[in-house]
Amino acid sequence: MRGLDRRNVLISLCIVHLLALSEGRPVRKRAVSEVQLMHDLGALKQARERRQWLQRRLQGAHAGLTRRERPEEPPELSGMTPEEIQLALNLLERLLKSKP
Repeated sequence: MRGLDRRNVLISLCIVHLLALSEGRPVRKRAVSEVQLMHDLGALKQARERRQWLQRRLQGAHAGLTRRERPEEPPELSGMTPEEIQLALNLLERLLKSKP
């Protein structure tokens, strides 16, 4: 029984040692398509975070105005085209400039 315990400890130590040597790196090199996919995913997440931030800012600025001061309703920001994003940015700039 004692020999079995030593064997289990030795195997466990070997596994820990191999994991420590890899330092979290992948076992194989990533293909170019995998790297591109990871980059695209990061860019998509960043664009989504920017849209959410802009939507929160527009809703906060929009809620602070009275009904007659509102120049126009802010557009829905999910799935926006670049032209719609530019329109939203222009609206935000006008709202910020109109504050005393």
